[in-house]
Amino acid sequence: MQYKTRKISRLGALSIVILLLLTACEQTSLSSSYTSNKLIDPSLSIENQSTLPSTSGKVNPRDLVLKNDDSSVLPQKGDNKEIYETGKPKEEPVLTNLIHSKKISTLKPISSVGKGEVAITIDDGPTSHTEELLKVLRTYDAKVTFFFLGQNVLSYPQSVTTAVYDGHEIGYHSNSHPKLTNMDVNSQEKEFDIGLENIEKINHNPITLFRPPYGAYNNDTKVLTEDHKMKMVLWNEDPRDWSSTDPAMITQQVLSQVQQGSIIVLHDRPSTISALPAIIKGIRKKGLKLVTISNNHK
Repeated sequence: MQYKTRKISRLGALSIVILLLLTACEQTSLSSSYTSNKLIDPSLSIENQSTLPSTSGKVNPRDLVLKNDDSSVLPQKGDNKEIYETGKPKEEPVLTNLIHSKKISTLKPISSVGKGEVAITIDDGPTSHTEELLKVLRTYDAKVTFFFLGQNVLSYPQSVTTAVYDGHEIGYHSNSHPKLTNMDVNSQEKEFDIGLENIEKINHNPITLFRPPYGAYNNDTKVLTEDHKMKMVLWNEDPRDWSSTDPAMITQQVLSQVQQGSIIVLHDRPSTISALPAIIKGIRKKGLKLVTISNNHK
């Protein structure tokens, strides 16, 4: 009788051990399933689910939902949406604690084009997207004025050459996109010279147009623009194309503002390129003619 009792007791203990092992295996399987298949809280929306981090601990850019930011696709060194031109350009005073020019400039910046005309300007290129941008412009037989960064032309020289060959106008937008009004006249001059030298290595035509980064300039900037025999070009329409990844929204922003005399500031980025066909057709539908800056200001 005692033997049978001990045997039953052993069987009971063994059953408990087996049950515990099976439970542990099930938990391991569930954990593995979570890490491999990313079990997701059903209360989350599909959009929020797509932004959950990957199991490797690294964020896959393809898993992110980009909103109002093309920074994942911008190829320029140090590029982000903060470098984009915003709002209205303005002249700022020369900082008194910096070395400044003794000359007083009489230069008057260009901020509009003629009656019945509109100028599209593209800043911050060239980039890896510029060739695609040029294809769109070629398809719609539209000419624009590019304001290139000196440091970028060295990375994409073919895009500069193609833009010139296609009949677009090439302007200058500084070498590295600093805010010139924070610099003394000597530093501004160095910035001018380095970037222009980079562009002139590829494009041997004289560069006669300059757009100050952020639309920020002062007397020193105007003096240097004149010294380099250039005209300063600003803008009077800012659709803030950099603030959206939706081509339809960018198109709406442009066409809701455009009028005769508009100089539109746009940027070399994928969403803007996608919006260009509708922008070009919309401007022409309004009976407005697309021009480059120099074709209007000779």
